[in-house]
Amino acid sequence: MTLTPEQLNQWQQDGFLKVAAFLNPTETEALQCWVEEIESWADSEDRWMHHREETPFGIRLSRSENFVPYHAGMRSLLTQGQVLDALALLMGESAVLYKEKINYKYPGGGGYAAHQDAPAYDEIKHHVTCLFSSDPATSQSGCLEFCASRHREGLIGLNDQGCIDREIADGMEWIAVETEPGDAVFFDSYAPHRSSVNQSTAPRRTLYVTYNARSEGDKRDAYYERKRQALIRYAAAGEGTGQSGRISTIGHFQGKTVH
Repeated sequence: MTLTPEQLNQWQQDGFLKVAAFLNPTETEALQCWVEEIESWADSEDRWMHHREETPFGIRLSRSENFVPYHAGMRSLLTQGQVLDALALLMGESAVLYKEKINYKYPGGGGYAAHQDAPAYDEIKHHVTCLFSSDPATSQSGCLEFCASRHREGLIGLNDQGCIDREIADGMEWIAVETEPGDAVFFDSYAPHRSSVNQSTAPRRTLYVTYNARSEGDKRDAYYERKRQALIRYAAAGEGTGQSGRISTIGHFQGKTVH
């Protein structure tokens, strides 16, 4: 897999890039199996992290993260080969894994408010996230929506939740980026994006993997240490604080978190 000059131009212009069938059929099938394996893991206090939400159909997993050290297949896919080759072209230098998560978004699963990723990642300045679809992601099931070319503006309308102010977001032009299993979407940390509630009857399981420029060093351990401490504070925060339902260091998740 290599990226064409046209794709690189689109990346520079829009701040995000969809690459259909980035993974071949064998890799796609493996990814789907690995997502189900990780979903089946029992809770852990000091290794991977599971997050849950209340949906109209019961309590379901909303997210799993920090699983690469404990899953050889995911580690191989995400830390060597074509993924890093593509990131080197997009970032202008080699990349190192910063964090990873699976957002499951089962039927009725919560959406994510309009935001940029940059405010959530204090340790690094230059980072790119790659999305891999395990299930089809459609407008009905809550695929990602982007605003093209707005990544050049820095932070946009940042509110006290670390997200884009709703009134500003409502005036922005959003593009739904639907994906099939095996597709990839790369996006800049300043690219505005959001997603809606899953209104379909099937899950919208998606792998999100964030990388930073290797010149900034390996910040993975520092990130997860900070994240664990933050989750403890969020779980202890009272209603009305704007923190009690967070599963990230910004308050973009719109589902009902179950601690």
